[in-house]
Amino acid sequence: MTSIRTYDGKIYLCKTCGQPAFNGKELGLEHFMEQWDGVFCPWFPLAGDRLEVEWDEMSLGDLKESYPDTYPYLTDAAAVG
Repeated sequence: MTSIRTYDGKIYLCKTCGQPAFNGKELGLEHFMEQWDGVFCPWFPLAGDRLEVEWDEMSLGDLKESYPDTYPYLTDAAAVG
């Protein structure tokens, strides 16, 4: 799966759920792995129609850096307990 933090291609918004998505090489529009348990999109792990956004570079950097990671196998919280 692809991480929003390291992805360097165009990031869109899914029109169905409003969350970030990208155009995957094999499957088309997909959600990022950080959204695993946090996005309730009927298309997940794929994404619905895309909404193109002209991101400000600073806004996109902030989105990538601060997007919550809900993928259960990569978070520090999953290792605790």
